[in-house]
Amino acid sequence: MAIKIVETDLDFTSLTERSITDMIVIHHTGGNDIDASAEQIHGWHKNQGWAGIGYHYVIRKDGTIERGRPEWAIGSHAYGENSHTIGIHISGDFDSAQPTEKQIENCAELVADICIRYGIPIDTDHVVGHGELMATSCPGTNLQALLNDGTITGKANWYANPGKEEIVEPEPQGARSTERFNTVSACPEWAQPTIRKMVEKGLLAGKGAVDADGLPADLDLSLDMLRLFVVNDRAGLY
Repeated sequence: MAIKIVETDLDFTSLTERSITDMIVIHHTGGNDIDASAEQIHGWHKNQGWAGIGYHYVIRKDGTIERGRPEWAIGSHAYGENSHTIGIHISGDFDSAQPTEKQIENCAELVADICIRYGIPIDTDHVVGHGELMATSCPGTNLQALLNDGTITGKANWYANPGKEEIVEPEPQGARSTERFNTVSACPEWAQPTIRKMVEKGLLAGKGAVDADGLPADLDLSLDMLRLFVVNDRAGLY
């Protein structure tokens, strides 16, 4: 998987090599919804007496991925967890704003690439927000929600296993792309096992209406939602 990384050639005072890599930690800028660059953050962190930028990658609002601290080095982004993690900083304040589509997609692709190379499972136990490891609001409510619901790991799993998408029928042109699916039986065949599993586990529920089989009859699912659920199911998230 070829990921385009903008090399920044930042200078560091001293770095230590990381011997274990088994988790990815996601961060945001916070405070102000600015498009912070790796160079800017490098300056901020140096002013705090650090070796330089603590994150290994910075994803700008247009999706550009910039090199921060060298990937082989121990970072400085999650106190007590730096020795075994890679830190990804997504620029913006996601308590007040939403990450851009490009940021979400390129973050997922970067996560997939890192996980493949280090043998890290692509799931919500191994790709986490900063606040899941310690008391902090980072990476912001809106970005954390995309981690919690499997959006980022689901997309990352697709990037890691694109060939598996062939069992999902391509999106047709016209009305089907905006169709809503209210029952398990109304869903496309490729999605029915996943949706049935989610219903049985209590992960999906309607507002109370049921069909002849006693299953929800008002699920209101879109085609995009079905695809995301199936990808997450393949990743073992349900």
